[in-house]
Amino acid sequence: MRGAGFAYSFLGMRKLVYILFVSMLLLSGCFGKGGIDNQLNAVDGLLGNYPDSAMSVLVGMDTASMSDFQKDRRVLLYAYLSMIYGNPVNLDEENVRSGDSVFNGTFTGDEVKWLVIKSDDAKHRGDFVARIEYLKDAEFLAIQLDTKFDLAIIYQYLANVYSQGFNGTVSKYYADKSVALFRELGCPKQLRESRMSVAGALAAKRDYKSMLDSLEVMKDEVMANAPDHYRRYFLDQLARGYDEDGETAKAIGIFHELYDGEDVSANTLAHWARAYWRVGELDSAYLFIQRANSLAHNATDEYLCRNVEYGILEKMGRRSELAMVDSLREQASERIMEERKLEESSLALNVKYDAAARKAWLEAAESRTRTYVAIFVAMLLAIVAAGVYLYLRKRNQLLVLAHENDVLRIRTLQNNLFESDSRQKDVASKISELFNTRFKLIDALAASYFECRDTGQEQKRIYSDVKNSISDFSSDSSTQELEDIANAYNDNLMSRFREDFPSLSKAQYRLALYIFCGFSLPSISIFTGSDLRNIYVYKSRLKGVINKSDCARKEDYLAYFR
Repeated sequence: MRGAGFAYSFLGMRKLVYILFVSMLLLSGCFGKGGIDNQLNAVDGLLGNYPDSAMSVLVGMDTASMSDFQKDRRVLLYAYLSMIYGNPVNLDEENVRSGDSVFNGTFTGDEVKWLVIKSDDAKHRGDFVARIEYLKDAEFLAIQLDTKFDLAIIYQYLANVYSQGFNGTVSKYYADKSVALFRELGCPKQLRESRMSVAGALAAKRDYKSMLDSLEVMKDEVMANAPDHYRRYFLDQLARGYDEDGETAKAIGIFHELYDGEDVSANTLAHWARAYWRVGELDSAYLFIQRANSLAHNATDEYLCRNVEYGILEKMGRRSELAMVDSLREQASERIMEERKLEESSLALNVKYDAAARKAWLEAAESRTRTYVAIFVAMLLAIVAAGVYLYLRKRNQLLVLAHENDVLRIRTLQNNLFESDSRQKDVASKISELFNTRFKLIDALAASYFECRDTGQEQKRIYSDVKNSISDFSSDSSTQELEDIANAYNDNLMSRFREDFPSLSKAQYRLALYIFCGFSLPSISIFTGSDLRNIYVYKSRLKGVINKSDCARKEDYLAYFR
């Protein structure tokens, strides 16, 4: 006892160390994706001995900072942990996507867990052939990867598959291997489950004496350490072992202790009824089997109930009902054989998973990996080639556009030079005409002076000629010519002035033109036929209008008024 106490205290210390380790892992989750990977790896290591701590780590993880692969792995570990500790997994779209994503060509052990989860789903769907195929796939992969805990789980599940009325010898073989691995790994709960699988295998072999001995060896440990629901399950199996071994009174006592006044499954009621039948209490036996028949049950339970009912009715002498019960029993037996087909699938699997097939499987996996790599490289090269082609094509288009733009600029420059040359020729022509006009005017005045010199008509004739010349210069056509010359000679001075001051009068534009051309105010007075004092006033007003404006060329205009 002292040794056992020391062992339990040592286990308690180990649990405390693991709890501290889990706390450190939860804190380390804040340090990026490396911390998250460490947490997920730690969960994998805690599955066997400390499932509660593993679940705490999974629930406490921050999914916001995870990559898609880390999220998928977390979902997979959560489903696996729930499954091996008694909660069937519902394979919804998220679980299927997360599970399938782990098959990425680099085997890490998560693939084994996913195959075990799919086997459990096949069990709940009633597809026993698919279940055993998934488990055999998982067994092979777990052996290659040397994942002992997963392999022990697989052996335990295979033992349960073969113990369900098919092959007790094969079931015992797998159960013993599972017990050995869990004992080596130090997983007490799973070890207990595997030892129960051994008992189930012995029951399938109909070696009830050995089954009862195995259960009695386990009894003290189960009653001391197992949770309440598991103790009830264990005592239920123990009662069935007592009944099969001839200690039916003990079995009935245990059934009453466990289930008086509580809801009981059809399977348990059938075993309870058989116990009463064996001790000769037929009325109680018939009452229990009728209750069992009224409950929902599967084909295996139906077959059990009809077997017990047949024996009870036969012993009660109610032979007229035996044919109907026997017919129902045969129907249940046929359904069982249709559902399981385990013998045929087992023989096929023994051929499928021999050494040559396993080697071929590995070669196929490597070939798939090489194919995926080749496809990826080919796609990458195709993308690079397409990118280079598109780049060169776009570059060529840009070069063509640049060349066209250069050609357009050259043509524009040529047109501008041609237009500038035309304007220069036009201005030169006008300036030449103005220059010739000046000399013609002097020549005409000199001729008139020569003709009337020393005569009474001298002054009158000269005055008339000057007046006519000035009148011609002040005409609208001459004014327009003067404006054209001013624009051509001085960068469109009058045109810009009209744009900046669009609301001036015709007289103000003419005054500005004369000022811009450099005429004196007396000359402007003669050209416009206005008094000189008025010209001063008009000039001052026009200067004030320009000075008050906010146009950009204001200072250029004012320079002519100084």
